[in-house]
Amino acid sequence: MGLISKLPLVMWELYAFYAFLPLLIAARLGGDGAMVSVWSFAAIASGFVGCTLGGYLSRHVGSARVAYVQLSASGLCCLVSPLAFLAPLPVFLAFLLFWGVVVAGDSPQFSTLNARFAPPRLIGSALTLANCIGFSITIVSIALLSWLVDTVGPQYVFLMLVPGPVVGLMGLRRLTRKAE
Repeated sequence: MGLISKLPLVMWELYAFYAFLPLLIAARLGGDGAMVSVWSFAAIASGFVGCTLGGYLSRHVGSARVAYVQLSASGLCCLVSPLAFLAPLPVFLAFLLFWGVVVAGDSPQFSTLNARFAPPRLIGSALTLANCIGFSITIVSIALLSWLVDTVGPQYVFLMLVPGPVVGLMGLRRLTRKAE
């Protein structure tokens, strides 16, 4: 469970993205509350695509590889989010939809990996522990972003989420080399 115990760090960015997405959209769109709601919902709901496609792809290339690609893409989205904020509106909105796909799509793969590599008698405990660690880490990332948003602005705050994907990718690297 040592390697897999690093994987809850990927939740560092998932719920913080969900929590601060409306703020980012509002900063870009202005005061149109209805449009903020619509685009926030669309970006969050697009995670369905990432989870579904990831599940199908994992049957062919393995859960670790699917999680690695989606987590890499999500981390990259964190890095380029300030540039996307400045992009033309259609590009910005498409970026958020893409980010919504990849930010959520790795989660079921991590649960699968956790269940696969945990000792059979401890699978339930391993999944519970990973979720508890993940949600605890989420509290920290959301609190950090809340503290920083007024200082750096909503367009830059997602840069602070990059460490989660980086640590998660380091934990996944060894698994992606193994044949599943």
